[in-house]
Amino acid sequence: MFLTRLVAYGIAASVLTGCAVGRGTVDLTAPHAANPSTGKYVRIEPVLDKRTFTVAPPSADMASLDPDEDTSDASKARAIGRKRNTFGKALGDVVLPEGKTVSGLVESALATGFQQAGYIVVMKGDPNFDGAASVNAEIIDFWAWIQPGFWSVTTNQKSEVQLAGDVGGLHGSRTIKTRVSESKQVVTSGDWREIVEKGLAAISEQTKQILGN
Repeated sequence: MFLTRLVAYGIAASVLTGCAVGRGTVDLTAPHAANPSTGKYVRIEPVLDKRTFTVAPPSADMASLDPDEDTSDASKARAIGRKRNTFGKALGDVVLPEGKTVSGLVESALATGFQQAGYIVVMKGDPNFDGAASVNAEIIDFWAWIQPGFWSVTTNQKSEVQLAGDVGGLHGSRTIKTRVSESKQVVTSGDWREIVEKGLAAISEQTKQILGN
């Protein structure tokens, strides 16, 4: 049993170090729900990405980009995580594919929460857009990271989103904070996808709970 675990740890270490060099792209599926047939109309204004990126983060849970890669605002808008080796050294970035942004994913997660709470989410151009209740959102934190361990590796994702509006239980400003974790033997691109999608689902669920309070 000890030998098996030791081998598994060795595989995990090789995956973390061998596949972590350079920027990696991970595609995600945002939460989705259908509008209810009846309900109050809501429009979610464009979600603002207000995350702060640190050049040399002292902690893996802080947003950062590899200084050897493109660090423009366009890259920051797509960044969801940073890979690390078994010693915790920051390596390659994990970003969304071109055309997708963290703001877009969070907006979909918020919309799903509103729909699940019984609200009709309308987009610009929809008949009831102008008269719909307005909701604003800012992303303060949205990040995924790994924690190497002797027997396993833990994938983590956290979010902090500030909502503002007057809909249901939302009166003024409320803060959504989420944290999800999974234990893995090795970390692949599919595991990055899984943990971030779980984080987005947690945003939808907290949004639903806020509206019901």
